[in-house]
Amino acid sequence: MKTFVVRISVAALAVSLVAGIAAADDFAVVKKKKLGFFESLFSSGGDRPRRPSIFGRKEPDSTVRIIYGTGQPDQGKKPSKSLMASGGADSGDGDQGYGMGNLTYVPDKLVSLGGGKLTGERPADPAAAAVYDALSNADLDLRVRPEVKQAIIAAYQAQGFKPLWMEKDALTPRAEALLKVLAAAGEEGLKPEAYAPSEALTGPAERDLALTAGAVNYAHDMSGGQFDPRRLSKYYDITPEWVKPEAALKVLAFSPYPDAYLKSLAPSHPAYAVLKKALADVRTEMAGKTFAPIATGPRVKPGGSDDRLPAVRDRLEELGSPIAEADDEYVLDADLSKALKAFQKSAKLKATGGLDDATVNALNSHGGQRDLDRLVINLERIRWLPKDLGTRNVFVNQAAFEVTVRDQGKPIWQSRVIVGKPMTQTVVFNNDIQMVVFNPSWGVPQSIITNEYLPKLRRDPSYLDRIGFKVSNAKGQQIASSDVNWAAYSSRSPLNVQQPPGAKNSLGELKFLFPNVHNIYMHDTPNRELFDADVRAFSHGCVRVQNPREFASVLLDWDREKVDANTDSGESHTVKLPKKVPIHITYFTAWPDDSGAVHYYGDIYGRDDTMLKALNATTVAQR
Repeated sequence: MKTFVVRISVAALAVSLVAGIAAADDFAVVKKKKLGFFESLFSSGGDRPRRPSIFGRKEPDSTVRIIYGTGQPDQGKKPSKSLMASGGADSGDGDQGYGMGNLTYVPDKLVSLGGGKLTGERPADPAAAAVYDALSNADLDLRVRPEVKQAIIAAYQAQGFKPLWMEKDALTPRAEALLKVLAAAGEEGLKPEAYAPSEALTGPAERDLALTAGAVNYAHDMSGGQFDPRRLSKYYDITPEWVKPEAALKVLAFSPYPDAYLKSLAPSHPAYAVLKKALADVRTEMAGKTFAPIATGPRVKPGGSDDRLPAVRDRLEELGSPIAEADDEYVLDADLSKALKAFQKSAKLKATGGLDDATVNALNSHGGQRDLDRLVINLERIRWLPKDLGTRNVFVNQAAFEVTVRDQGKPIWQSRVIVGKPMTQTVVFNNDIQMVVFNPSWGVPQSIITNEYLPKLRRDPSYLDRIGFKVSNAKGQQIASSDVNWAAYSSRSPLNVQQPPGAKNSLGELKFLFPNVHNIYMHDTPNRELFDADVRAFSHGCVRVQNPREFASVLLDWDREKVDANTDSGESHTVKLPKKVPIHITYFTAWPDDSGAVHYYGDIYGRDDTMLKALNATTVAQR
């Protein structure tokens, strides 16, 4: 009962917070107040934050640079009049959002591989008969997805139930090579026990079937990932390109090199190999260290002393924060307090500069295991990517707040971006950019009219007239905002609201279209100061680009003078790209730069934690 009450209280608090944001202008005035982590994320803020300290360290081989956290905005400033007048909202965001959107992963329901309906008579060959009997046994202790069961039964029936991997009750060389790949699944960030046959299986037929099931499951997971991303977050709209069980079995059953086939299913994206090596490096580093956890205990304020402080100093230095030698290592002096503050910010804790149990727990959980988890998670995300990203493509990483254009695999342009707030996140999906709109107008989505403008218009009907917005009825006839009885509408209004092109337009000078059901696109913004923030989660879901004229030049293959001339004309017009450019809107909290250094980014949407829970909840197929 207490748990239920707590959940209701938390839900009520979240609703009141979101309602408060929706009722206000998109960028609320903040009077020199420091914002906490959640305030900075959930506010729309026109805040120019201070650059926070960032922990960083390099691995011994200098190929992996680990960054703890990205810092959070913590100092507000009053937005400009033009910012307030624009409302600060993007267009596109027709989708009202799903809140945080993270889902509790429910593992696939597995069935026994045995007990299936078999065709034909029981084979005379003893080895084939044993396989036939095992597949007929409803109590066979091998559990697989239903579609895998059907494919395996069909494959064995097609060859008269002869074993695929056993000969005279011993593994064939093909099987030995296959088993080595399955046993090394951990190198790919997968769980070897999910694929390698259990030692509890003693019969040759059962071992043969277990090796087949493990190989098919490995082919599925390596080709498209262990999870359907749509079952992890409502903001995922991608379907991985899994190899079908029957297709995998055709190769596995007849290829002389089934091990090579399974290896070929790994993503070819260069980032996969870099993260895979980083995973091996972190495991090697962890194996060579025995870190003793710091004990919890009394709160220690700056200037106080405690027997645990030497261990705290050692731990912070291990995590990449050098601290000056202390006169008394048992005292929480100014240098140690400064290092603790920076660590607390990176760990999304209250930056007090003191030592408390929350900080101790974070110190114990940061480092090797945390890096290992993030590498495993992001290797999985790479497996979700399309096999062909396109010769020239646009790659948006929401967690890094960055967009990169690549041609022939090489980066040719990069820019900062702004993405959706935690309650109105940018959806992860793949599409094609088709058009560039110069000097766009903004058709205000009904969700924004209802949630953000109606409360203001009920008090001040002429508000839209004063800021230059146009109102039209269902017939397209323009009417004055002051003539509308806005109090008559409690929810959706039948009127359309549009902001004409201009310097204050919420979409800025340029808009980049890739038509999709989420009504999301990329565009400019008049609120340039927001790009100075380290955590740039301010939009309703669309992606705002810091350097849109450069982006247009790259996409259209125009020189900058031509882009400038079309933009500066002030005329609203659309230019179709000579060739569609694939765009991939992604979310990677670990990603390498082009030098091979792995960067770690803040998990602003809590998706890493969701996947970790899913990994722990997934049922091992052979159990």
